[in-house]
Amino acid sequence: MRGFSIVVAALVAGASSCQGPSDGLTDRDALGHHDVTIIRDEYGVPHLHAASERALFYAVGYVQGQDRLWQAETLRRAATGTLAEWFGPSRLQADIQARLVFGPAERRAALLAETSAETQLVFEAFADGMNAWIDEARATGALPQEYAVFGVEPRPWTVDDSVAVFLLLGSQFGWNGGDELDNAAQYADLVARLGPAEGARAFADTHYLEDPSAPTTIPGGEGVVRGMTALPVRVDTAAARAAREVADHQAAHERSLELAGLHRGPRSNAILIGPSMSADGHALLMGGPQMGYGAPQINHELGLHGAGFDVTGMSIAGFPLVPIGVGRGYAWTLTTGGTDNVDYFAEQLDPGNPGRYWYQGAWHDLACRVETFAVKGAPSTMQTLCSSVHGPIVAVVGGVAYAMAAGTAGTELQSYEAWLDMGRARSFEEFESNLAAVSYNFNVFYADAQGTIAYWHVGAIPVRAAGANPFFPEPGDGSSDWQGFMPFDEMPHVVNPEQGWLVNWNNKPRADWPNSSAGFWDWGPVHRVNTLRALVAAQSPGSFTLDTLAEINRRAGLTTDSPSGSAAIVIVSTMLDDMLDAVDCSVDPRLREIVSLLRGWDWLQTDDDEDGRYDSPAVAVFNTWWQATLEDVCVPELGAGIDPTLCAQIVYRLLAGSAAAVPVQASYLDEGETIRDALSRDLVVALDELAARFGTADVAAWLQPRAEIEWTPGGIGTVPNTLWMNRGTYNQLVHLGRGPQLYGKNVVAPGQSGDYRSPHFADQLPLYATWQYKPMRLRRADQRAHAESITRLAVPGS
Repeated sequence: MRGFSIVVAALVAGASSCQGPSDGLTDRDALGHHDVTIIRDEYGVPHLHAASERALFYAVGYVQGQDRLWQAETLRRAATGTLAEWFGPSRLQADIQARLVFGPAERRAALLAETSAETQLVFEAFADGMNAWIDEARATGALPQEYAVFGVEPRPWTVDDSVAVFLLLGSQFGWNGGDELDNAAQYADLVARLGPAEGARAFADTHYLEDPSAPTTIPGGEGVVRGMTALPVRVDTAAARAAREVADHQAAHERSLELAGLHRGPRSNAILIGPSMSADGHALLMGGPQMGYGAPQINHELGLHGAGFDVTGMSIAGFPLVPIGVGRGYAWTLTTGGTDNVDYFAEQLDPGNPGRYWYQGAWHDLACRVETFAVKGAPSTMQTLCSSVHGPIVAVVGGVAYAMAAGTAGTELQSYEAWLDMGRARSFEEFESNLAAVSYNFNVFYADAQGTIAYWHVGAIPVRAAGANPFFPEPGDGSSDWQGFMPFDEMPHVVNPEQGWLVNWNNKPRADWPNSSAGFWDWGPVHRVNTLRALVAAQSPGSFTLDTLAEINRRAGLTTDSPSGSAAIVIVSTMLDDMLDAVDCSVDPRLREIVSLLRGWDWLQTDDDEDGRYDSPAVAVFNTWWQATLEDVCVPELGAGIDPTLCAQIVYRLLAGSAAAVPVQASYLDEGETIRDALSRDLVVALDELAARFGTADVAAWLQPRAEIEWTPGGIGTVPNTLWMNRGTYNQLVHLGRGPQLYGKNVVAPGQSGDYRSPHFADQLPLYATWQYKPMRLRRADQRAHAESITRLAVPGS
């Protein structure tokens, strides 16, 4: 194993050392109140015990401040659009985008005012606890070193900060779609290069409503072939121009989130195993949210015990919630849903007064406000931000303003309340009843001690107007307004499926469920979930244990992606056998050996000898072959920007020919050529390239350099790269039973703390890098037995 020493930007004298458990009282105990007991286990995970909600969530703010104050700081600034104030002009566009999309503080206050008094108390208690830690850290010199490095001071934490952070995180993982402007740009490019007819066919191959052959989370059922509907009669050049502007703004916003270790993209997997499949008759759950590799990463573990809560799991610095965890006799996890719940509407502006737009037969004023942005090292900037009835105006081209409509608008904090209640459910029915209020789009996976396993696809999914084209911006005149939302009882869900297990890796929910998003979310037969499906299906009934799930997680996480380190583009498990069957070995004398190598390969990209190269030449052969196929078959027709997963769908369908559920429409091969010809030729091209790259014809020497996880620094502490693994950044494996039969293990790498001086900054990195886990301390006796420290904290006002 490579060393796991921590690299820091500066040497700081007087770094705190790890202390053993102590029942010594804090300064606050002079008040005579012991409202919260904080037990930190051997990995620094805080377990909070309190009798009242105010005390419990005050402590949540306090310990999050202790562990992740700088990360919380960057998250709240990213969410409220105030990064440029500290980090300069490079963050200004991200600030503008944040204030445009999430609105001003007044909007967030209105959302909070619609919630229960209990929810408002929780947010207020959290802010009080965070501020208590900030005051204490100022007084004792314990503020994160980043404040001194950047020459800044934390302002008091506010309720609005937490609401803004929740909206930001919800949008990152619970908003999908919003591809209409990009689609318009792609359509314009295809028509310009290929002509109207062929361009329309190529667009239809990469944008379709449903492919019945796509793997689903819910087993069984029959889908229908739904192709493009109502293709536009002309190229929308205005939307294509707007796409570039919006893409630039979104990219700036995404870059800002890297400061907090947050990355967006298709991610997260889950496995549920029912009692009939497990070795001891108990249900099992594996959750793996993939949320970005940062030091610290975005996830932070804690336990809430008391005031109706008994839940341990992942939280995120800046808001009081355990969105994934283990409750009293049950556990749950989430993956991003992928159903389109964000649309763009084209608002026609008044030529005589561009501050007005046409809606339902009349001109209406855009709702505009002027925002001032402080910028470090530069003058403050004022920006006018506007919205229509459909949502914020994200771009204006000519006489058209493009508004972004999100299905969550106005109900964001209903989702928060539902998640809050998930952590204190007392029955399956109670847990399920919360899900109807979740407006962000997620897949929810549940297992309990009674042996129930269940899955729901949740969120506010718009019912679009009859005749609306889900792939392009719709007119904002009211004729294409949403017609409400999909009823909860019609959303995909299943309880105790007959096959006894469920898997998901952001794939299609059920057979008849359409997609109208683009790229990775164009669900088709080629999908990385096929890796998990194959591994789970290969196990015998009655054999599953937590160790089985851990091994499946390892094998899936090390299955070759193309290119290595790309996470979403895992095609080998679906494509390899069919591609090999297509190869004509008579084309080149080297092909027989290569086909034999690939047929005997286990799909894995491992570096067991830790020489910095993958152990098998099959990794380099397959990846180079796939790249040659991509450039030969797809790029000439679809352009260099084609999503590789979409290219894989096309190659798969070409191989299936007339048996393909969604036949290929455009021309990807030369006249008289077959996909078999192309794949054989491309494999020869790959072999020639590999011989030149490695300087030898010896296949055994073709060992591809390994991909690595680069743990993006969220402050001034860094950790070394580790072997690339396509897995959850938080992994949770739980055995569901009664009493001592409820137990779990997890890993939160690099570590619990965001302070590089802490022994818990990277103590879980060696576990993560070697596919090991630590125990989840679910019970107070276990927590005390493994306590590093015990603190009694008094809470003012409790």
